[in-house]
Amino acid sequence: MGKKNLTREDFKRFHRTGKVDVDPSGYDTFSQAALGGVRYQKEDPELIFSRMENQLGLHSSSGGRRISMRFIMAAAASVAILISVGYLAFFQDASVSGEEMYRAHFTAISYVDDDVKRGTRTQGEHTEDIETKAVLAYTEGDYAKAEGLFQLHLSQTDHQDRTARFFYGITLLEQGKLKPAISIFEDTRNNPPIAALKRPATYYLALAHIRLEQHDKALRLLQPLTEREDRYGRKAIEILADYGLQPGS
Repeated sequence: MGKKNLTREDFKRFHRTGKVDVDPSGYDTFSQAALGGVRYQKEDPELIFSRMENQLGLHSSSGGRRISMRFIMAAAASVAILISVGYLAFFQDASVSGEEMYRAHFTAISYVDDDVKRGTRTQGEHTEDIETKAVLAYTEGDYAKAEGLFQLHLSQTDHQDRTARFFYGITLLEQGKLKPAISIFEDTRNNPPIAALKRPATYYLALAHIRLEQHDKALRLLQPLTEREDRYGRKAIEILADYGLQPGS
């Protein structure tokens, strides 16, 4: 009650300009879902709306009046075409890129090695060991170089260094090597070398599934993260909002 409905023309305008210049909280649930997904929608919205009208057996009345966007979404929901992915992928034929969504939400967790945490080495003191070089490359965002160095560290120096292996997984994730990254994140999540890595491992695992377009798997991982008000809880809520969902929904 009291919430506005997003019009078809407004959505097309937001899509065209790439900017939503309204407060989504003033709109109803369906409209908020659509607003949250404007930047991910590749295909011309007019084609999406027309296809949905045809699929649902809806036709404009005489005089050229178009069926409202809200009515299309409500009808879609009633016939189970409205699915759990809310960013206009509630239209089954919508063209939405998991890669774009991944890019919008990926940030690398900082690597803090044990020596720095214990205070036995300062941030500015660098040795020439392989792990240090890997950490430096990772911190500088040179993931290809970091991947090779982490791999070398794990194979030649300490193959049981599961903390380094987790960060190695992030270098794989960022380079699109998703299957081995998923294996690492699942292992870290299920048996974390330190408790603090369980939640980031869950988050990056969800991002890997998003990049693979495996949205249902991602949602199942993201929802539990929202139960805590930390970095990963906030990030999970942001992604759920792009799906048109709220925590617990």
